[in-house]
Amino acid sequence: MPGYKGHLVGGAVIYAIGLFLLQSLHPAWTTMAEWLLFAVAGALFPDIDIKSKGQKIFYRILLIVFAVLLIKGRFQIFILISMLAVVPMIVRHRGLFHKLWFVVGFPSLVAIGISVYFPHYCTIVLYDVSFFIAGAISHLWLDVGLRRMLQF
Repeated sequence: MPGYKGHLVGGAVIYAIGLFLLQSLHPAWTTMAEWLLFAVAGALFPDIDIKSKGQKIFYRILLIVFAVLLIKGRFQIFILISMLAVVPMIVRHRGLFHKLWFVVGFPSLVAIGISVYFPHYCTIVLYDVSFFIAGAISHLWLDVGLRRMLQF
């Protein structure tokens, strides 16, 4: 059960493995930096249901997203995200956010939604979400071990 620094290392290791596997793509350094951010964000994501570094980062990013949505007049999306933002505060730790099906399914649904509305970003979103999911899986693996991680 490592702290946030251990999870950051786990996310960085997963990123390095992913980068090694995708080296034939010859990604630009900006793309590699983007993938690193998604892997590290994924590695911190399961702990957004407790007072943690991951939660602080999550809600700070959400504040920026809310401001942009309000400025652009996207009130329906604002309301939807607002309702989803409450979920981490009402679930117990190591509950929903520490389930393999959730850390794979939720980001996948977000990626599908983005790809439907912005199809020209489909490939970018696929790689970003893949690194996010890999980082989240590294978190689960470090917290509960491989055997318990695979239990539904």
